[in-house]
Amino acid sequence: MKLEEMPTRELLALHNRIADKPAGPKTFATRAKLVARIEQVAADKNIDLASFGQPKKPKASEQRAQPRAEVTETPEATEKKPRGLGVGALARAILMDPAGHPHALVADMVNAQIEGAAATAKSVRWYANDMRKKGVGVPPRQKHHPADMDEEQSAEALSTVRVVKPAPSDG
Repeated sequence: MKLEEMPTRELLALHNRIADKPAGPKTFATRAKLVARIEQVAADKNIDLASFGQPKKPKASEQRAQPRAEVTETPEATEKKPRGLGVGALARAILMDPAGHPHALVADMVNAQIEGAAATAKSVRWYANDMRKKGVGVPPRQKHHPADMDEEQSAEALSTVRVVKPAPSDG
């Protein structure tokens, strides 16, 4: 066994097995001093380092009594199931409207059309930003807040809004 080829951690473990007093990782200033100390202890105790420090061979793991069942993908598992309520798709579609509805209005439109939706102006703004990052040319939003508009501007802004009848409920 060549001590010079062993990693320092294994050398330290070997030293602690043969020495009377164990050493820590900072006990020896250099690797060479650790190797010299191991050789000195081995000579003092008449220890054959060639056979003493051989790494133990790992035991072969026992074979399982029952082999694992083979994993096969079922056709149902490969099909993509629809996720969510479709809020993102609807918000993106409304954002592409050239009228440029404000984000809060888009969120209200989405919430009115999809039961259980909780879209906010902030989430709609995220969809618009995500589309821009992906290179989609999103029309600019209206600059005026509905509260700041006069009657003509308000009528013009609302002329493009489409009223959707609610879906008939089951109950």
